[in-house]
Amino acid sequence: MKQEKPAILVPGKDVFTAEELLKKAAAFLGLELKYISSFRATSNSIKEYVLDGRLLKALAEKRIVRHNRPDDIFTLADENPQESTPGWSPSNFWNFKLFKDGKKGYDLRVALQANFRIVQSKRGVMFWPMVPGGFISAGDSLPNYRMFKVLVENDESAPEIAKRLAESDGEIVVTWTDIGLGGIRTMVDLFEEFSVGKDAIKQVARSARIFEPAPYGRTTDLFIAEPAQPRVMQTWKKQLEQYRVSLAV
Repeated sequence: MKQEKPAILVPGKDVFTAEELLKKAAAFLGLELKYISSFRATSNSIKEYVLDGRLLKALAEKRIVRHNRPDDIFTLADENPQESTPGWSPSNFWNFKLFKDGKKGYDLRVALQANFRIVQSKRGVMFWPMVPGGFISAGDSLPNYRMFKVLVENDESAPEIAKRLAESDGEIVVTWTDIGLGGIRTMVDLFEEFSVGKDAIKQVARSARIFEPAPYGRTTDLFIAEPAQPRVMQTWKKQLEQYRVSLAV
């Protein structure tokens, strides 16, 4: 059976990986990537602080306070109301250890960072502030946002992106339009539209592998730019017709 030629998708123009989109969104905000995995990433440190007496006082005024304990751990806990997740305890505290190099006191260094991920319902990449320390850090978004906001509000020289995150109510969204890719869609979403109401086509796509570009498998993290979408769907249509003809022979 003669197979329809695959749609020509030019990387970086017609088709993008999730990693490429995360990098574009980070660059739009002036952030660099430290870690990336699938549809989410973490930025490099935006700025670092030592939680001195002045900052600890400012945090305490916002109910992020030290908890006394009998061991050699310095704990700061956010005593404000937390998000409730069934089956999970709030991750709302930071633990700091004593210095290891003979220096007296606790290593109270923290950094401003941003976590971010693709959120298709928001049509872009969502960024939210994080404040990791050197040992155990809060994982929930609310306590991180609260500490982030206090640190930035007490720093006249905070970077502009830090100020923007602190003033954002907890998140910033860089839309596909912001990075010049309005209308971009995942390969899977595009195929869902192509095969809507026709489960048999989806089954064929998973088993017979007649479609190229393949909508499932290794291409599930690919995004198709809007100008290329009609071309891809037309190619799928021709490939489906060829498959039907082959079955009738």
